[in-house]
Amino acid sequence: MMAVTTFITGCDKKENSSAETALFGTWVRVGDAAGRQPADTLRFLKKNGKNLLAFYSAGSPGPNWPSEAETEYKFDHEKLSFKDYSGTSPDFYNVESFEWMTKDKQFSVKLYQILLYMSADYRVTYQKIE
Repeated sequence: MMAVTTFITGCDKKENSSAETALFGTWVRVGDAAGRQPADTLRFLKKNGKNLLAFYSAGSPGPNWPSEAETEYKFDHEKLSFKDYSGTSPDFYNVESFEWMTKDKQFSVKLYQILLYMSADYRVTYQKIE
C-alpha cells in the first residue's frame, strides 16, 4: 500500500512539474505587424524561485502602469493565471481564454486577458521560439 501511494505521489509531482515548465521560454505573436507592439513577445521564466511572465506593455490602461510588465504566473491543469501587474491587487487573474493550438508549441488567448485593454477583445496566437 505504501509503495502505491509513493508511486502515485511521485507521478503527480512529475505531472505538475512538467505543467509548470510547459510555458518556459519565449513566445512570439503570430502574424504581427512590423514594429514593437504591446505583448508581441511573452517570456515565461523562473527568477528567485518564482515563475514569472514578462512582456512589453506600454500603453496599458492606467496611470503609473509599467511599460515592461513582469509578474508571477501559475500554469496548472492547462489553466494560466498571473498576478495583476499594475500592482493594485495581490490576486491572480485567470486567463480564461487560454487554449493550446499545438500543445507546448502554440497557444491562443484573447489579447485583453494579457494586456488588460478592454478594446483588445480578439484572439491572438503565440508560438514558442525557444
